[in-house]
Amino acid sequence: MDSDLENLRNRVVAFCDERDYSLAPEAEKILRDIVRMKETVGDYYCPCRERRHPDTVCVCKPVRNGLVDVMGSCFCNLIVAKKS
Repeated sequence: MDSDLENLRNRVVAFCDERDYSLAPEAEKILRDIVRMKETVGDYYCPCRERRHPDTVCVCKPVRNGLVDVMGSCFCNLIVAKKS
């Protein structure tokens, strides 16, 4: 789990840096939930989405397409917009 957690954290942090987003204060718990999802169903699927599809793998397609800019956070509140 530790290497999966580190891999996922690195992926999400890189995305946040690229888009000027932040991780939410409760990010570690959410990251662990996503890693458990990988252990259970085979990939880092968003725990807040019912559908298990490549578009729902973290960082999911809606987030890559700007959901955080519109809503202020992703579906599971892992990634949040920086406060101005």
